[in-house]
Amino acid sequence: MIRIIFSRLQKVIKETVDVSKADLTFNTYFKDDLDMSKDDLKLLARKIENEFGIDIPKNLFKEFGTIGELVGFIEAEKGR
Repeated sequence: MIRIIFSRLQKVIKETVDVSKADLTFNTYFKDDLDMSKDDLKLLARKIENEFGIDIPKNLFKEFGTIGELVGFIEAEKGR
């Protein structure tokens, strides 16, 4: 399940910012590595909500800085 979530999340991130799929790993930081702005992160949160059918808390990207951390959050939300 984690690999499926990761793959879908990579697709959503690529739709949000101009980045190659090879640059998107579990250890990639949204702000430091992808240089995502607050507006980029808000847009990404909306796209994640639509893609996965979950609610994203407003402070999500303050708590989760990497793609891997976000994958874990999505997996936990989908398991509820």
